[in-house]
This record gives sequence, C-alpha cells and structure tokens, in this order.
Amino acid sequence: MNALKKYALPRHVHFTMTLVLAALIAPMCSNAADYPVKPITLIVPFAAGGPTDATARLFAKEISTELGQPVIVDNRPGAGGMTGGGAAARATRDGHTLLWGGTSTLAVAPSLFAKLPYDPLKSFQPVSRAVRGPLVLVVNAKLPINTMADLVKVARENPGKLNYGSAGVGSIIHLTGEMLRFKAGIDIVHVPYKGNGQVMTDLSGGTLQLAFVALGHMLPHMQDGAIRPIAITSVERNPLVPDLPTVAEAFPGFESMEWFGLVAPTGIPPEALNKLNLAFRHASNRPELRQSIAKLGYLAVDESPEEFSQAIRTEGAKWREVVTQAKVHVE
Repeated sequence: MNALKKYALPRHVHFTMTLVLAALIAPMCSNAADYPVKPITLIVPFAAGGPTDATARLFAKEISTELGQPVIVDNRPGAGGMTGGGAAARATRDGHTLLWGGTSTLAVAPSLFAKLPYDPLKSFQPVSRAVRGPLVLVVNAKLPINTMADLVKVARENPGKLNYGSAGVGSIIHLTGEMLRFKAGIDIVHVPYKGNGQVMTDLSGGTLQLAFVALGHMLPHMQDGAIRPIAITSVERNPLVPDLPTVAEAFPGFESMEWFGLVAPTGIPPEALNKLNLAFRHASNRPELRQSIAKLGYLAVDESPEEFSQAIRTEGAKWREVVTQAKVHVE
C-alpha cells in the first residue's frame, strides 16, 4: 500500500488532468450535438453530367438548406467508382465527408472486382437511399420488333446476330442485358462502349440492334423515331410511360433498377447519422425535388438506414448471381 502511495499523483495534479480531459472531450461531444459544424463534402464517384452527378446535386442543394451548411459535390471518377468509394471510406469519420453511392459502387462492384478499396457493408454506414429508376429496353426502329415476344422470336431465329450496347463491361446496363439473356433463353451479344452517348448514336444508326437505357435518357430520343421502346425494367409500369409494358410481364420476377443514396464512413457519431437521415427524408418529400427527380426518370425514395442497408444486401446478392452466371470479371 505504501508503495502505491509513493506513485499516486498529488491531488492538484489529478485535478488539473481532469480539467484537461474534460476540455478535450467537451468539444467532441459538442461537435456531435451541433453537427454539422463546417461544410460537408459529398463525393460522387463518377464524372459530372451523368445521372449519378445530377441526382447528387439536386439532393446536395436540399440537404444544405436543411442542415444550414454548404454541401459541396466533389466528383472523383475512375475505376468504375472505386476511386471515389475508396476516398470516402478513408475519410474522417465525423459526418463531414459523405459518399453518393449507387447500384454500381455498392451492389455490383464487390462481385466484379477481386480487390476493392472498401467494403460496401463494413466501410460505410447507410444514411438513406435517395432515388430509384428503371431502364428501358429500346430497339432500332427499323427492326420488326414491337414487343418482348417479337424480340424473343427474332433473337431465336437469328442467334448471335443481335447486338446490345452498354457503357462498359460490368455496368448495370451490361448486367441487365445478361439477365435478359438468361431469363429469355436468347443469344444476344454485348458490345461495350466508353459512354452512353455513342450507344445511342449507333443504336439510332442501326449498328446496334438494342440497348437498355435510363428512362430519363431515353425520353428525348423518342421524338426522332429512330429508336423504339418496347419494355421497362421496373416491376410495375411507370407513370411517365404508362403504356409501356414491363419486361416482368413477359418474364415474371425480372427487375433491374438503378438507384443512388447517401452513405457515410462507418463510425460517424449517432447524432450526425440521425440528423443526416432526418434532413434527407425531409428533402426527399418536397414536391419540388420529387418533380425534378421525376424529370430525370427517377422516383424519390424515403428510407431509414436499416432499410437502405437491407437493400444493399439484397441487391448485392441479386447481381452477384448474374455476374457469376455470366462469368463477368473486371481487372
């Protein structure tokens, strides 16, 4: 006992250390309660101008209003979304750096790449999914294809002669084509491009026979008469094109939806997570935002972190099956 007393700190030193620790802890607690205390960086893992970027910017503006701090969109394209995803996973875990994750980065990438700089379920804390949108199966208008039945008939009569384009190997559009190939039992050939623009050009010109395109991307092209939409990949028909049948009407269970949402590096303070989710859900229910999202071909989604987490798991399992069946691999 005397030996222990020998090393005990004097009372005034102990009191001073207690004050120092309290001073260090107080700002941390205050920052969590007062979150956000500085501008928020929203990493978008794809280039500006596409649907990922467009939806992110709409929500960034609304979240900024809700939280009273600027939300700065930081485009980090590269490696199919891995560059931006990796940067977000390594960010400080205080809720001031977030990731605009989507189908490609959170559900498809783990099955495509042998090594990822992040784990969608371990590296990130889901905040809320933001939007969901279907793809549209379109064909060159000169083909005698008006329905899914026509497509299956022509494909079976001409195995390996119908080409479908996508923005690249492993993209959601590529995998949707593979899913159709399996479900319909048809032999169609994938042609990868470096972007959607050339896909639409070649489809209109007849170099490609069919493609899956985002609904918002397809609508402007319907007027020129060069392409013909024949089905949509949502389970239910879409109010923007109510007369367009779903692929599921011909092949029950078929669904391919592109989606985006907000995730934060795992370990952010619970208060920050709650504030983010609340701000996000308030924003997603604003009529003006919903109208803007609809013009892009998407529907705004209102989800809890738990619901978004389950969606990532479910979607990941679905696309893993397609990737495995199609033997798709990206170096």
